[in-house]
Parts: sequence; structure tokens; C-alpha cells
Amino acid sequence: MSAKLIHIESPSFEEVYMQFHRLIYHIAYKLTKDVHVSEDIVQETFMKAYRKWDTLIDFRKIQGWLSSIASRTAIDFIRKESRRREELVDDQETYDSPFIESSSGLVESEVDFHLLEEEIETGIGMLPAAQQEVLRLKAIHGLSDKEIARRLDLNPATVKTRYHRARKQLNVLLNKTA
Repeated sequence: MSAKLIHIESPSFEEVYMQFHRLIYHIAYKLTKDVHVSEDIVQETFMKAYRKWDTLIDFRKIQGWLSSIASRTAIDFIRKESRRREELVDDQETYDSPFIESSSGLVESEVDFHLLEEEIETGIGMLPAAQQEVLRLKAIHGLSDKEIARRLDLNPATVKTRYHRARKQLNVLLNKTA
């Protein structure tokens, strides 16, 4: 069996920028909570993407590729900023604040939490639609099995089965990426 390459015409870089710059900004802002820093991260993300443009094989995956670059760029910025703050505190020996040290850990924890949220949301999106629906209604909206069964016109046992299978499959999906 021979593998066939599917030729997909590559969009222009300008078209990609116009289509995805808002998404990249929102990813950056979600992680940094700073308008100006987010704008810098958008610029840096597209600069990195432009440098590696020729390495992208499947242009259908461009959104995920850019999102990944943006997330990593934002995390790198947060880490650098954290280190810079620690260096400033080290330079000022007379200034002794436990908040600076603990805040850098909090920022990284928050970034890790947001990345985990994104991984979980991506994993949920990979589940069959019936399982997604039950999982979201139970885990996110807090509905009981009976409420879900009534809402979806299902047997409560079917709701339990779908929920169990969704959690099991999501666990497998998340452990593959870890």
C-alpha cells in the first residue's frame, strides 16, 4: 500500500494572520491578563510562525499549530518575567518580600491550570458527541443522572454508562498527551 500525499494549497501568510490574529491574542491574554504583553506575544507568535512556515506540512492544522506556538510563547514570557522579578528582588537586598517569591509560583500554577483546562477541553472535543453531551451536563453543569436522562430523553442507566465511558476515554486521551 503506498501513501499518497494530499496537496493542499497553502494560504498566504497575510490571510493566516487576518484569520487567526484575534484567536492568538485571546490565548495570550488568557494566560497573561495584560493587553500590551498579549499584543507582543501575538507579534512574536507570528514571527516564529513565519520563520517556520516552510516546515508546516498540513495547512488544515494551522489553527492548532499557531495556538501551540502562542501558548508556549506566553508561558516563556511569564517565566522570563518571573525570573526578572526575582533578580530585581535579589539586587535589592534591603527589600525582603515573601510575596514576590510566592507570586512567581502562583503564576506558573495558573498557567499550568489553564493549559490543563485547554487539554481537557480538547480531549472532550475528541469524544463521541453523545458522550460529550453527557459529560458536559454532569461535570460542568452539575446535573444529576435523572435530570440528564429527562433532558436527553434517555434511560438513567444509559446516562451512567455514557458518563463512565466518557471519563474513561478522556483519561486515556489525557494520559497519551502527558
